[in-house]
Amino acid sequence: MATLSMPTPRLEPFRGFRSRLRNTLRGLVRAERRFWLLVALVGLISGMGAVVLLKVLRFTQHLFWGSEAEGFLSGVIASPSWRRFLVPVLGGALVSLVTLLIGQPLRGHGTAGIIESIWVKSGRLSLPRALLRGLVSIVAVALGAPLGREGALLQTGAASGSFLGHWLRLGPGQARLLVACGAAAGVASAYNVPIGAALFGLEVLLGSFALELFGPIVLACVVATLVSRILIADHPSYVIPHYVMHPRELLLAVLLGVLLGGASALYVRGINVLSDLLDRVPRKLTPFLPLGAMTLVGLAAVWLPHLLGNGYDAVNAALLGKLSLVLLVVLPLAKLLATSLCAGAGVPGGLFTPSLFYGALLGGAFGQVMQYVWPGGAPSGAYALLGMGAVLAGTTHAPVSAVLIIFELTGDYGLILPLMLGAFLATMISRRLEPESLYTSVLSRRNVRIPESVPHWLREEGTRAMLMPVRDRVPPSASFQEIVVLLLEQPSGADLYVTDEEGRYLGTITLDELKGHLPDYSLLGATIAADVMDRHLRPVTPDLSLSEVAARFATTPLERLPVVDTERRLLGTISKSDVLKQGRF
Repeated sequence: MATLSMPTPRLEPFRGFRSRLRNTLRGLVRAERRFWLLVALVGLISGMGAVVLLKVLRFTQHLFWGSEAEGFLSGVIASPSWRRFLVPVLGGALVSLVTLLIGQPLRGHGTAGIIESIWVKSGRLSLPRALLRGLVSIVAVALGAPLGREGALLQTGAASGSFLGHWLRLGPGQARLLVACGAAAGVASAYNVPIGAALFGLEVLLGSFALELFGPIVLACVVATLVSRILIADHPSYVIPHYVMHPRELLLAVLLGVLLGGASALYVRGINVLSDLLDRVPRKLTPFLPLGAMTLVGLAAVWLPHLLGNGYDAVNAALLGKLSLVLLVVLPLAKLLATSLCAGAGVPGGLFTPSLFYGALLGGAFGQVMQYVWPGGAPSGAYALLGMGAVLAGTTHAPVSAVLIIFELTGDYGLILPLMLGAFLATMISRRLEPESLYTSVLSRRNVRIPESVPHWLREEGTRAMLMPVRDRVPPSASFQEIVVLLLEQPSGADLYVTDEEGRYLGTITLDELKGHLPDYSLLGATIAADVMDRHLRPVTPDLSLSEVAARFATTPLERLPVVDTERRLLGTISKSDVLKQGRF
């Protein structure tokens, strides 16, 4: 006898959800699916790149400084004085040699260049240069350069995003976002800080916590961190005791935040002052600056071996309260001088990790002094942690990402309240004393302006979205009379464009340019378009961001600029007034 099967009511909600999810996925257009796949791919490449570069770092350190198990600083301290001097000199010689071979310096920490690429260059970065620079940076840090390893990882991640975005001809908005995803994924994989790195990408690189930017950044950081955790390690970068907050720590965090806000401004100013001084060195001597800077660092390392490398072991010692007060005071200032010297001389590397060194040791010094003045509170290691967060926030002007990065680096939640308070105050004081951050100050010196909020064109398709068709165009053989008639028929602000038989742009004819030929009445009959067109006007391309187009308009009195494709075929024009309307914040 047949039996009736009754539906199971409990499965209906699940089936409904599954159906809605399937319909949502099907509703995604191909371009959107491709972009999300690219975001995940950028995270994977950044994670793999971090693994490779960190393996190179450890191998090189082991080769020149001894056993990896003992730690980099232990190997340096155990080395004879001549090795502490000669190995950094070898690192400087390597950088100078590469500079001579490629014909251009490798100076800079890379983050400023990434910000410039995102905001004013439509996300364009050279992948070969980034890979070379990253490899040289990692080897130089392993040999003793007092810079951060994160510079190489951040730069290669960003360049991989740039390469994929432009290779697949994404719009400027998506290409820029891929660059930010790659850079943030590089930070995440370098330090196992997916949350802090995602917020770093939003707060420092993009300057916005907009929801449409949050998803891609998070996905790239998650993928990169997952790769790093599987292939390297899955634990906080600094393993420290659990520090407990006492009520007085909040009060002292206020004082520490104010003091380290001033110290952060000094850090930014010191980097910039030495860079400006070294920029005045004659060009023919520039390739040899890395060798000179690393020679001075090697000489200082004979007495202060803690200066060499990115300073991880010294920071860990400060967090554990194992450094004397003398070292806690002397080393930050010496590190600032050595880092500024190498960064300005052209040794590639990051400034993120040296700022942690600077802040941790100053915070540790503050903690030891407070133990004498007001005994009974948290140990100096707790103040070293607060100092790391305060200086990181003060130098980057990004307190939100700084707090979360320090929390993930140490895994200690006990001091989160004084950490937040100190980071906020340090940012406020530093910004008052030094309006530009560690990264934007580099761009400001080059007159590159970064908007203070997200412009509309961060999500626009750039020039292509504002393209207007050309009303009339003439061949280069058009007569003067024909040119005059057509030009007078053009609307206000429009010009006449000369193209060949295949539609390729040759030049622009403006009414003011034409007036210069009117006195030569006897020659007008023989004058043609090729004689009166402006061949020097640079057309724009559809892949340029509107900020780049605005910069072009700043150099010409014209109201419109021609837009051409990669083969110089005239596609249309773009108006100055349209760009200015779209560029309002």
